[in-house]
Amino acid sequence: MSKQAKIIIYSVVLLFSIYLKFYDGNSSNENATKKRESTERKTVERKPVERKTVERKPVERKPLEKKDKIYTISYKSNGYSPYDSYFGKGVYNNSLDNSINVSAPSSSDIVFLLKNVYSGKTIRNEYIRKGTTFNLSGIPYGTYVFSYFSGTDWSDEVTLKNGSIKGGFTKRKSFSKSEKIDDYIEFKDGYYGSYTIQLTEVVNGNLKTQDSNEDEFFN
Repeated sequence: MSKQAKIIIYSVVLLFSIYLKFYDGNSSNENATKKRESTERKTVERKPVERKTVERKPVERKPLEKKDKIYTISYKSNGYSPYDSYFGKGVYNNSLDNSINVSAPSSSDIVFLLKNVYSGKTIRNEYIRKGTTFNLSGIPYGTYVFSYFSGTDWSDEVTLKNGSIKGGFTKRKSFSKSEKIDDYIEFKDGYYGSYTIQLTEVVNGNLKTQDSNEDEFFN
């Protein structure tokens, strides 16, 4: 083998040895780097939690609806006197032929009061059904005015005058009176007489009467 061939072989072996050494070094470095990376803890960036403010609106509380009381409705016939306990029993003089014929309105029952102008005493309280006529007989001598309580659906459970009186209409309630001097009903001593009163409902009240109220009616 020539000297030149030996030099070439020697050079190849040397280069191959250098290559192997370089490759082993790089592999060791890469393995070490990977190990370091695997042991490193990554710092996680934690963002603050956003706290949402919930607006609480006040709850609107509606007042409880008051329901109408349910009453027991009762039928009353003509001549029934519902307020004897307050006014006293009717005053009669059956030896006299004095009378008043009262016709109730067509759509409302009434309680008709007859009151002595000078004594202030109510001598009659008479229930009269709608569309009918009732005769108040045996009226003593004197001068009188009248008033009436009208409505529908009578109930003995209704209370009036702050609970002191029981019995009344539950619907379409109204009070009327006739206290004008020109409307006085007069029965003179020694004379017999008869009056007719026809009560009719018109807009804004009765043409022959004035509006009244509960306190005046039970005065």
